[in-house]
Amino acid sequence: ASAGDRPAREMPGFDLTARKGDVPLGRRRVDEEERQRVSSEEYLATHNLELYLREAVKHASRCAAVRDPGGVNPNTHIEAAAEYFQAVNLGRHVAGREWAFVQATERNQLAFLHDCRRAWGSTPTTMSARDWHGALRLQCPDLPFAVVKAAHDAAVGAGEADEGEGEGEAAGDAAVDFRRLFPALRAAAWYASFLEDARAAAFEHSDLTPQDADTCRSAVRAAAARARETLGDGCSPPEESLVDALDTAVRGGGRAVTFGKFRAAFCAHEGLARVTAARLREHESRVRRASAAERAREYRDP
Repeated sequence: ASAGDRPAREMPGFDLTARKGDVPLGRRRVDEEERQRVSSEEYLATHNLELYLREAVKHASRCAAVRDPGGVNPNTHIEAAAEYFQAVNLGRHVAGREWAFVQATERNQLAFLHDCRRAWGSTPTTMSARDWHGALRLQCPDLPFAVVKAAHDAAVGAGEADEGEGEGEAAGDAAVDFRRLFPALRAAAWYASFLEDARAAAFEHSDLTPQDADTCRSAVRAAAARARETLGDGCSPPEESLVDALDTAVRGGGRAVTFGKFRAAFCAHEGLARVTAARLREHESRVRRASAAERAREYRDP
């Protein structure tokens, strides 16, 4: 029988979940209609594109002022905007930018971490928390010391996280290399907003003041829920990481816990290291594909 003679359910590519009385539609057409129902504003907000559009306009304006001050070339702005979007595609748009911009989107966070690994991943140098902070500020001038301190404490060991405790060298002065620092730096940067909220809500803005562990558990979970609601699931830590970090931080301290120890245990959590490593690998794979496409275009259109 011809395609016209076969009933719709036997024909490939039709959506049989349509409501009674509806004409069966191809899956691609259904998806297209769903996309058309989304307003431009919703689309921009969903994909965090407003930020990049604003930045592209700023870049185009700066470039036009230098390259075409007389405004005689109508293509200058378009070419400059295209350059900016290509930089975003290649992950080259965050180098030297402020921390607020780095934290503005997941793409920016991953580009920052990629820049850090590209700059320091092959160096065997060991440094203290302060020295690593100075080095990483080459990637982000106002990078908070708390982010680097969190990663450094995790690399040294959660049990030594409270600077000034015990005898001998303080944890912040211990020298670590980038290979040890980076897994914890990924967690500290990726979950920076959550950690800042948890420090305020559960630990009264203090790294060293002991707090009741049970009270902290509920406050930390509430901070994770707020991160999930405002930033999305990707920027909210899994429940198991919170439980494990609090248990590790409390160990040996009775029923009291400090934020310094919780933060170090959190950033040292193996599950978070795997999650952030997977996200960064995906980002770096996208960057490699974009770089290969750019090289192919240059070869094709010299």
